Formats: sequence, structure tokens, C-alpha cells
Amino acid sequence: MLRAVRPTPTCTRFKTSIEMPCMKCGTQMRLTLIEPRDQVYDVLTYQCTPCNSGESFLNAR
Repeated sequence: MLRAVRPTPTCTRFKTSIEMPCMKCGTQMRLTLIEPRDQVYDVLTYQCTPCNSGESFLNAR
């Protein structure tokens, strides 16, 4: 079961990719979920399999 991860309070304007480095262990996390938040932002959720962590970010469309 995936635990709900709260998005970081900052909006990111990076180019969306399917992978990004894990902030805990440094291996590549995979983009697992894109949720529309409102008319302007999406919530991107990345999961790291090796350390079982996840990160969510607000992303401006």
C-alpha cells in the first residue's frame, strides 16, 4: 500500500521527467503519479524502490 505523501511547499519549474535522484539514497526514483491539483498546478509523486521512500512536488503547468 502506498502511503500518502504531502507535497513540498514550493512549486517546482523543472522539466518533468520520469526519473530523478532520490534525496535519501541517491538512486533514481521513478515518477509514479501525476495528480491535477487545480487549474495551475499538478502534484508529481516519485517513488524510490531501494529505500522505499517517496517525494511529491507541485509543478506549474
